[in-house]
Amino acid sequence: MLAAAASAVVGVAAAFALAYPTFPSGSSWLRVIAVASGSVVLGFGILAVLDGNSASRRPALDSLVMWRSIGFLSGLWAVAEFVLLAAAAAEAEGRAVTALSPSAFAAFVASISVGRLGATTVLLALVLCAMGVLGYRRDASWSPVPVVTLAALALVARPITGHMSQFAFGSIAVAVHVVCASVWLGVLGAMALSLRTKTAWATLLPAYSRIALWCVVGVTATGVFDAVLKLESPAAAIETGYGRIVLAKVVMTVILVVVASRIRRTWLPTATAHRSTADYSVRRAAAHVCLLTVAFGLAAALATTA
Repeated sequence: MLAAAASAVVGVAAAFALAYPTFPSGSSWLRVIAVASGSVVLGFGILAVLDGNSASRRPALDSLVMWRSIGFLSGLWAVAEFVLLAAAAAEAEGRAVTALSPSAFAAFVASISVGRLGATTVLLALVLCAMGVLGYRRDASWSPVPVVTLAALALVARPITGHMSQFAFGSIAVAVHVVCASVWLGVLGAMALSLRTKTAWATLLPAYSRIALWCVVGVTATGVFDAVLKLESPAAAIETGYGRIVLAKVVMTVILVVVASRIRRTWLPTATAHRSTADYSVRRAAAHVCLLTVAFGLAAALATTA
């Protein structure tokens, strides 16, 4: 987790450097924490669904680890989203966060669409946190479908009102982009945090590999759509900070696809055949997660770059 957090910081820092002399919003640093945490919460829900649909007689995913992780990460997600919401309310009032009055914050949440969606995201993250805590305390065998549904809704609530919402089908493209990217990172992150046996990796890695392929297609297609709409000319990809960050995301996507292709040729067959140790699989997954969080850092900064 620490390595992934450091990689996300690297991604945001790279975006700031690329955007010079204009810079993304300072909220980018917090946005990447929120989105990455939420993605892994979503990933745990999907991983539990995959585990329940597998042919294995024994569960590969420890439910206590899953609920504990969901509780912790959702709590972190809720805190990050609340701070982002307070910062947005303060910006709308033209004052510092510390000078924002409760009445001004309440008015922002009640009357502004961005505020209402931000509050919805915080509420959904808190519900997920409560589910995680109760699920852990009771060692619950609840269906993971509500986790998947609530996490997906919370992840897309804010992005669909961003800069792409002004274009036809822009909000839909953003929602698909966010969900595909979140699944790509989140499921692998959940696996790295929870799977500790060769059998568990042999059971769930092939299923993740199939899902990840479609995630790559979704992220790439919607990313190209976004770039074509936002960049006024090919020259803007070099001359503007936004364009340079887009190019950096393209480079990271190519790197990730190359690494994923190598995984499908090397790690996947050995893990499926039980020839890879659990420690080796965890290290490979963690390394790939770190690459993904660099891309998430770039994306978080891009979302706040004019």
